[in-house]
Amino acid sequence: MEKTRRALLVVNGELTNEQLNRVGAEQFETIICTDGAAHHLLGLGLEPQVVVGDLDSLAAAGGELPGSVRRLHRPSQELNDLEKALLYCREEGFRQVVVVGVGGGRLDHALNNLSVLSRYDGTFDLQIHDAYGRIFFVRRRWRARVEPGQLISLIPIGRAEGVTTRGLRYPLKNEPLEFGRREGLSNVAEQADVEVTLTRGLLVLFLILRT
Repeated sequence: MEKTRRALLVVNGELTNEQLNRVGAEQFETIICTDGAAHHLLGLGLEPQVVVGDLDSLAAAGGELPGSVRRLHRPSQELNDLEKALLYCREEGFRQVVVVGVGGGRLDHALNNLSVLSRYDGTFDLQIHDAYGRIFFVRRRWRARVEPGQLISLIPIGRAEGVTTRGLRYPLKNEPLEFGRREGLSNVAEQADVEVTLTRGLLVLFLILRT
């Protein structure tokens, strides 16, 4: 059976050892990071194989990386460094991409990262982690086993219709959520099996692993 090609993609956001341990970072054969994350990752004791981006942050920091690290210069101003790294993953044929460090820092950067990731959600098996837990894009159905008591937030992108939940303390039954009008923040898992469905739109689901 052919082994699924997978990569760890490190973004220049809030990055902690807990995130890296959670995803088993040391087990990845390929670690890719965006320009601004390179020195942060090295400071946490991991060396990337590839650094992707316009390399401006790398240059500002002196550009000193181990000689074994490949620098992939992509200067386009139309794409942010995360999207450049995702395009590289697609070119290299990775099927599973585990992303860490997407949150924290400037809010506009964090929102832009979520927007970019939503575009590539069907391209890869994307597994997205921030400092507080995991992030999922839900277009029709999401189901998972969780720890009772865990927090789950549902944030609509635009308008999401027909939202129904099972296993949450504050249930929704075929109801709309809409950005700027109504969200589903900090709901609580009441049982191990939780399900979220919707008929139209897009939800960003945050599964909180620590507060």
